[in-house]
Amino acid sequence: MLDVLQVGNLTVWLDEPNWQEQVKEAFKQGVSVSLIAPPDARGDFKSVILSLALEAMEVEFLQVHPVMELCRGVARIGSEIVNLKTS
Repeated sequence: MLDVLQVGNLTVWLDEPNWQEQVKEAFKQGVSVSLIAPPDARGDFKSVILSLALEAMEVEFLQVHPVMELCRGVARIGSEIVNLKTS
């Protein structure tokens, strides 16, 4: 049902200081998120993926485990991307 309600996609860069808040706000609005890590943040990216897989995010009064749809390296820009959405 939530797949039908999700209306768009927001791009968030992992090196932005408020990336977690941006993801939470997108989920509140029913928007999926493309979380992108620059080439020099691959270690951080791996930690974030593990954290998102193991720990729920608090979005208002809900505990949300984001679904990771796709994880890939982008050769053109050398970045890593994961698409997140609510389950």
